[in-house]
Amino acid sequence: MGRPISNEALLLEIEEKRKQMIQSGLENGLRSAKTIQLSVQVDNLMNAFNQSRSAHLLFKH
Repeated sequence: MGRPISNEALLLEIEEKRKQMIQSGLENGLRSAKTIQLSVQVDNLMNAFNQSRSAHLLFKH
């Protein structure tokens, strides 16, 4: 198994994927398969970030 990704790295990846999603939406439309796929990837990254933050807060106390 690989090393867990840091919250900072997750935030950077979220921002990059979000930019790609917006660009795809402009070029291909909001309902295109590519835009929807990128949206799902952004959601997954955001969920991973939120889970990581929650775990960090739980174990911090």
